[in-house]
Amino acid sequence: MSAPLAASTQPQGMPRWVFIPLALFLGMVIFLAIGLNRNPKEIPSPLIGKPAPSFQLPVVGGADVFSADQFKGRVTLVNLWATWCAGCREEHPLLLALSRQPGLQMVGLNYKELQASELSGQDPHSPEAVQKATARSQAWLQKHGQAFSVNLLDLDGRVGMDFGVYGLPETYVVDREGVLRFKHAGALTPEVLQQKLLPLLRNLQP
Repeated sequence: MSAPLAASTQPQGMPRWVFIPLALFLGMVIFLAIGLNRNPKEIPSPLIGKPAPSFQLPVVGGADVFSADQFKGRVTLVNLWATWCAGCREEHPLLLALSRQPGLQMVGLNYKELQASELSGQDPHSPEAVQKATARSQAWLQKHGQAFSVNLLDLDGRVGMDFGVYGLPETYVVDREGVLRFKHAGALTPEVLQQKLLPLLRNLQP
């Protein structure tokens, strides 16, 4: 009479290591799903509560230089914008309204006004590039309204990147001590203005 089948011929459970790639895959799917469903406008900046980035930039249309030291002593709204930015045109009437707020310093940060295709390898700080960006910026503000106390050229985008720019337009508030207190990515809306920005500005004013 033949012997019973050996235990090794019975069905075996799958080894545990087989499930590791599956677990990693499911984790990536969950992580991506959360990221895709998250509104980038609501992602907090890690710079909130910290001193605004240090910088010096030329003032558009003049020989003056503006530095982050000039945030001290006044509440400042910093707006990253460019003439090629559709959302910047959309929000500009709200910036004009904000510019009438007493005691508020409005700083425009003209971010990468000349795109790589326009520069064609040219230094963004060359006299020709500066002249072109200056003329374009001034013409745009003359047409749509001068909302800024001072407008700066960030031609290579380094200052914007130090602020943590995600995409234009973006708006920041710096308090009287030079500390970053607010960031909004995307075009300002009346709701953001009434519910967040104006109450914050009232609290920061002396």
